[in-house]
Amino acid sequence: MKSEVDVAVLTAQQRSLLEALPCYVFVQRGETVVYANGIAREILHLEEGAVLAVDEVFQGQFPGFAYAYPGRATQRASNVFGSGNHPYSSEFNCQIRTPLESSVPVRGSFRMLRVEPEPELLIVALRSSPDAEQDLEQGLKPGSEHDSPSNFLEHLLNAAPEAIMITRGSRILHINREFESLFGFNADEALGQNTYDILIPDTRRHEFDMLEHTVQLHGRASMDTVRLHKSGALIDVSVLVAPITMSGVEVGNFVSYRDIRDKKQSEARLQHDALHDPLTGLANRTLFLDRLQIMMARQQRHSQLNFAVMFLDLDHFKGVNDNLGHACGDDLLVRMAARLRACVRPQDTVARFGGDEFSILLEDVTNISDVTKIAERAQQDIRLPIEVNGHEVFVTASIGIAFGTLDHTSPEQVLRDADYAMYQAKANGHARHEVFDGSMHVLVAAQMRKEHDLKTALDKKELQVWYQPIYRLENGEIEGFEALLRWRRSDGEFVPLQDFLPTAEETGLIHPIGLYVLEEVCQRLSSWADTVPGPLPSIGVNLSPRQFRDPNLLPYLAGLLAKWKIPPGRLRVEVSEAAVNQDPESALTVFQRLADLKISTALDNFGAGLASMNHFIRLPIDLVKVDRRLIAYLPIPGKHTAILQTIFDLGRTLHVRMLAEGIERREQLEALRKYGCDLGQGHLFSPPVSPDKALALLESGHWSI
Repeated sequence: MKSEVDVAVLTAQQRSLLEALPCYVFVQRGETVVYANGIAREILHLEEGAVLAVDEVFQGQFPGFAYAYPGRATQRASNVFGSGNHPYSSEFNCQIRTPLESSVPVRGSFRMLRVEPEPELLIVALRSSPDAEQDLEQGLKPGSEHDSPSNFLEHLLNAAPEAIMITRGSRILHINREFESLFGFNADEALGQNTYDILIPDTRRHEFDMLEHTVQLHGRASMDTVRLHKSGALIDVSVLVAPITMSGVEVGNFVSYRDIRDKKQSEARLQHDALHDPLTGLANRTLFLDRLQIMMARQQRHSQLNFAVMFLDLDHFKGVNDNLGHACGDDLLVRMAARLRACVRPQDTVARFGGDEFSILLEDVTNISDVTKIAERAQQDIRLPIEVNGHEVFVTASIGIAFGTLDHTSPEQVLRDADYAMYQAKANGHARHEVFDGSMHVLVAAQMRKEHDLKTALDKKELQVWYQPIYRLENGEIEGFEALLRWRRSDGEFVPLQDFLPTAEETGLIHPIGLYVLEEVCQRLSSWADTVPGPLPSIGVNLSPRQFRDPNLLPYLAGLLAKWKIPPGRLRVEVSEAAVNQDPESALTVFQRLADLKISTALDNFGAGLASMNHFIRLPIDLVKVDRRLIAYLPIPGKHTAILQTIFDLGRTLHVRMLAEGIERREQLEALRKYGCDLGQGHLFSPPVSPDKALALLESGHWSI
């Protein structure tokens, strides 16, 4: 039951200080809470002067009260603590019961205080503690201390987890133990001192006035800042300032400091990780672009400033990964990063963009010869042999250079120019550097036009999925289809695949295009399931190397299968031999997860490199598509025929179905039958056709042998 109680035993000064404390404070007489400070009243939704029974405020184990007040026996408390003003305190954990039937775990301390002629009062200070509930469950016993502070307010301040000082103006009147621990000053050294002289760095003097102004406007103020330790070291702290008033007159300030050094270090680590490459420690793309943006802004203000960007790509780095493994490749990249840092000045930025691509921002350069000298030095250092895992490795680099001009409006434009110059260096023979010039703008403009046209085609649904049938060579029955992308402009003209596929890969548009094709194929399979009699055919979809490495690929495929209710094995993904070679171990994992999803798999363009028979054996594939370049030689005998015979024999041994691509002539068909090839596709049977014609082929179900 709430009631009004006279708590005149607390002086105005005491109550003013209690109101300013940042922790929950309660005063108990017997088993009744007769006073709660402002923050405690707020959590309990109490009016000032309202009181509650102890069990209405607290719940859970409360060893402090249980020990101090067994029942209502005040006399027993006197026997325990003795007569007179004998102080006693203890640490404990409990929970505050809120009006919403929820609870707040807290940790705190209590103190007995005898104020004649009143009976003993119990003063309780509590602070929120996420560990308190766990500590209660573990049954931790409270500690106790028997020191004799001059009054209960000093004890409360010493029990607080924050460093606290009481000030008048900038003069320090009181500090607690945590203040001594955090800043290194004891009471004799701090009391009476000016805050400016011992705590506030010269560069932060303006903060005091700002905090004072905020306190006057809003009643309290807080901020994250730094303060001085006695040793002169800077400490990251969160400071809270609140006024202390008596009879409506402000008489001082309550100031608390919380140590946030761990928080700041954690934030610094997170920020560093977000802006740096985890392998080499170099800046990543985000940080590089940010610094490039700053450099461009400087150039806009001071047009005489010049800067340059170098885009660097290691030549034939893929061979290192393939032959020595990715661990050796990573070691090589780390050493290359160190060599590049040694080639430039401290103010320049070296970044890794991923893979074997690096970029360098050269600030305040004078002329082109300065930049080309740095490029030549970088190439010389990169050429030096490196011993990796017992192997002596030699690599070279192709470098593109672009100078920042006032015509550039974004960092990406400067990077693009350097990137095009790098590709020109590769086209001119590798292991060299090229400077972007006006003639390359034609290439850039053409590439931008292609990219724009391709985006427009995707938006206007000019991209279409056509289907080339696949037949069983033994009897001519249709087995399924391969989905092939076609670009048909609004005027009816078809754009050859080789004219736009490289642009899609370079610009990243291959991702939305690939998702569009997968969605179209699954929708087609779902519609055919209700139309075509007999078993549903399979449809193969080619995945680009970028798609195959996309971590979102598998969840997306799982969602498509569920959305369109595709039966197991009807959707087949086809991955080129080259894509598998980029990272065989990761490829193995992806193939295994595709098998778990009941998605059929095919190794495409097999035999194009004739260097990955191991993939044939290790990967859980359902189909191998033999590259058309091997089929083109048939039926003329030669070394290729021995290779083909070996491939087909291995397929039968491993129970993997074999498909020959690009069958154009009947003589090729007859030769493939003799080798025991299972399936075939090519213009001898049918070119890629529209969905309607594909349905007609499916309904006929047979090719005339």
